[in-house]
Amino acid sequence: MSIVEAIVLAVVQGLTEFLPISSSGHLILARWIFGWEDPGLDFDVAVHIGTLAAILFAFRREIWRVLRGLRADEESVDGLRPRRLIWLGVIGTLPIVIVGGFFYETLQDELRSATTAGALLLVTGAMIAGAEWRLRRSGPPAALDVLDKRRSLAIGIAQCPAILPGISRSGMCIVAAMSLGQSREAAARWAFWLSIPSLAGAGVLAVAALIDERGSVDDAALIVGALVSFATALIAIKALLWLVRGRSLAPFAAYCVLAGVAALIARAAGA
Repeated sequence: MSIVEAIVLAVVQGLTEFLPISSSGHLILARWIFGWEDPGLDFDVAVHIGTLAAILFAFRREIWRVLRGLRADEESVDGLRPRRLIWLGVIGTLPIVIVGGFFYETLQDELRSATTAGALLLVTGAMIAGAEWRLRRSGPPAALDVLDKRRSLAIGIAQCPAILPGISRSGMCIVAAMSLGQSREAAARWAFWLSIPSLAGAGVLAVAALIDERGSVDDAALIVGALVSFATALIAIKALLWLVRGRSLAPFAAYCVLAGVAALIARAAGA
């Protein structure tokens, strides 16, 4: 794996992990467009470390307040008491842990193609567009402090299809939260909170698999991949938090549809 490949794939991973446009789908499309081989598990671990470090850094103040407030459980973070936030996060993470544990490897092996990624990007785009339509026709959106066990479980279930390449995890979290009456900003912030255990869990699984299957990517490419994915993920997090403050997610829906249609047309043409 060249340094150029590492930079390009790390940029794709970093930007698309948190934006609602599917990191897995874009990584597949990027490798297909350039004709590159799958870099292997060691590179997956490197970019997972980079993106996890980015969300931990971006939310470092909130995370510290949660940890500091666990004893007294008085100070609220995003409108939620620390213990309640952690408990709701556990509830929201359980569905994807169960589904991913049973189906992740099988589905990734069988559906890891540009055609599948293109088709499922259309689904992601349609879901985001539908959530925007619903939000505009519903009552005033709620803040994150209305989140309860039922809503958190529903959002957790909604992110399960993201084990399919082309379905965005953050996108499905945001769609579900908006459909339950939350504002775009509240939905995005909860998607970020749920990304922490999701990324950590995916990283642990990759490390476990790596013990039995060491890749051939050199250390320089791994370091570059981790650093670039960290930097680009941090940009994506800041950009999304800015965009959801009163702005529509419709451009992401349009992008997913256009990217999906382009991929399917190219595949149909024999590319």
